[in-house]
Amino acid sequence: MHYPNHYPGQGGRGPGEDLKGGFATCAAAMVSIVISPPFYEFTAPYVWELSRRSYGPEMVNFIMVCWMILTWPLTFFAARAAIIAGLTVAGVYIAYRLI
Repeated sequence: MHYPNHYPGQGGRGPGEDLKGGFATCAAAMVSIVISPPFYEFTAPYVWELSRRSYGPEMVNFIMVCWMILTWPLTFFAARAAIIAGLTVAGVYIAYRLI
């Protein structure tokens, strides 16, 4: 016997389906384009030094290229999470003030 799913969840909704998610995605993309290069420049010496201690020169170069590529998604998702949290807090604050 098959029991129906009583809690279907959100289904196939994407980040642009709602206003808050769409705004957070667009704003996070803009923020990450600005923040990624300084983040890479700040963290590259540490990543280079840590990888140099454990791997050879070819692998260190590969790790640095991977790190350069990974800095954009890292900053994008951190910015998106922060923007969504900020929008939620602002919405709760406005709702609290209007009560």
